[in-house]
Amino acid sequence: MRKFLNILMPIVTFCTIIGASVAVIAYGRGYRIDLNNPSIKPTGLISATSDPIGAEVFVDDQLKTATNNSFNIDPGWYTVRITKDGYIPWQKDLRVQGEVVTRADAYLFPTNPSLSPLTTTGVLSPTLSPDGTRIAYIIPESAKNGSTEKAGLWTLELGDKPLGRNRDPQNIGLDSATFSFDAATITWSPDSTELMAATPHEVRLYSLSRPGTYDDITGAQDAILSEWQSDHRTKELQKLAAFPPEIINVATSSAKLIAFSQDETKMLYEATASTTIPQAITPPLIGTNSTPEQRTVSPGKYYVYDVKEDKNYFIMDASELPHTTPTPPPKASKQINTPESSPIPAVTGMPSFPLEWFPTDRHLIVIYPNKIDVMEYDRTNWITVYAGPFLGGFVAPWTNASRLVILTNLNPGADNLPNLYTVNLR
Repeated sequence: MRKFLNILMPIVTFCTIIGASVAVIAYGRGYRIDLNNPSIKPTGLISATSDPIGAEVFVDDQLKTATNNSFNIDPGWYTVRITKDGYIPWQKDLRVQGEVVTRADAYLFPTNPSLSPLTTTGVLSPTLSPDGTRIAYIIPESAKNGSTEKAGLWTLELGDKPLGRNRDPQNIGLDSATFSFDAATITWSPDSTELMAATPHEVRLYSLSRPGTYDDITGAQDAILSEWQSDHRTKELQKLAAFPPEIINVATSSAKLIAFSQDETKMLYEATASTTIPQAITPPLIGTNSTPEQRTVSPGKYYVYDVKEDKNYFIMDASELPHTTPTPPPKASKQINTPESSPIPAVTGMPSFPLEWFPTDRHLIVIYPNKIDVMEYDRTNWITVYAGPFLGGFVAPWTNASRLVILTNLNPGADNLPNLYTVNLR
């Protein structure tokens, strides 16, 4: 008996360790015991996060947990809603699969955002840099008396100092007896390091690294603009080169690119011909975005392609696209036209297309007259974040997505010049 026990105990110990390891692995993969129908069944995991944190997570109208947290649930389709007081609710239909983590990541926008002034003198021609980090604007000679800011060309960095303080505007060039910025159009270089100020009689090139100094390029304006356009096209083609060859073929033959997300993993485009987006990842990835995609595209419609998940989403028809009418029309930067067949958008100054990326890389901004909407890149959670007056369709997001910058005049009876304001989202 003693010899038998000496042999049996190691075997029992080994089997116990193996059984416990299998049970832990199975539990970690989502398997649970079904007490109603005695069996072991797979479950999925929903990982719910929110910005800001501390929101409630509802699944089919039943409170499950608070963000940021995870919980197991049977495979199937569910309506997940994430809510927080003072913020617009987030909601999405999600497919949960056994042994797979499904993400519910909610970026919540405030129900009633506040406005804060960035300028007080009155400004003209706000122009967003191509990298989205700065706004160039003109303080005209007719700015309010008594202001410490001088008439001329200024830039404002769309970022914060430590402790949330705004960065001070930088003066790039001042008005003089021979050159008035009031009559100038402003154009950024593709690398966002230089500004061209053009009047009917003189063209100046300013460098952000040498504020207050300039080069007279009156005779070389067209050549420099052509070079900038070439640089811009090269940068866009470099971004496109990171996509699969079959997607590049569609983008260059049957689509017109509008913009890439900042992380360069998604592209917003307009279809110019009917085609089918080929499958670049086979078999398709599991645990990806549950929103139904649309791989057959039609001309005159806008789509977003996500290269990480190989998904293509319909955004809107051209008839849904808002067309802003500046009132009054501010001066826009000079644009260089490219052939209609070109898949790369031209260099632009002030935003003129009413559909652009939000810095989260998961949202698009839709600019209407007198309101600003935001939607996720798969057309879900389409909401209005600001409803009120703003001019020229100018909307520029803060680099950390905490604010939107608009051009508006909240008291036209006191001053006929608009100012830059932030719509505070955080």
